[in-house]
Amino acid sequence: MLFILAADGRDDERLNRLAEELARDLREIPGVAVTSATSPVVPGTKSGIALAIGQLAVSGGALSAAALVIRGIVEQFLNRNRATSVTVRNGDREVTIERPTDTQVDEIVDQLRDLLAK
Repeated sequence: MLFILAADGRDDERLNRLAEELARDLREIPGVAVTSATSPVVPGTKSGIALAIGQLAVSGGALSAAALVIRGIVEQFLNRNRATSVTVRNGDREVTIERPTDTQVDEIVDQLRDLLAK
């Protein structure tokens, strides 16, 4: 499962657009299947399942071999969309990939400038 956290809070429509965009990117990896994640809905409603906002189910036999490609796609996605993070969960284990803040990037650029000026 991949969970997207947007920088501007929980705007469901925006999270759905972000999830669709990330899904398109991930589907380009050979052998990887991506679908919208589902979750149980409130008891008493007509359907027992609802789409989970900002979540994707990713499967395929080559997932462990594609880990570097997935990481690269997620990093590009975070930079392109200003999302805060994407969490990848497998059972009770998870890894969160976070986009650096503008301040962190500025600090790195300043450090590089100082390093290369000497």
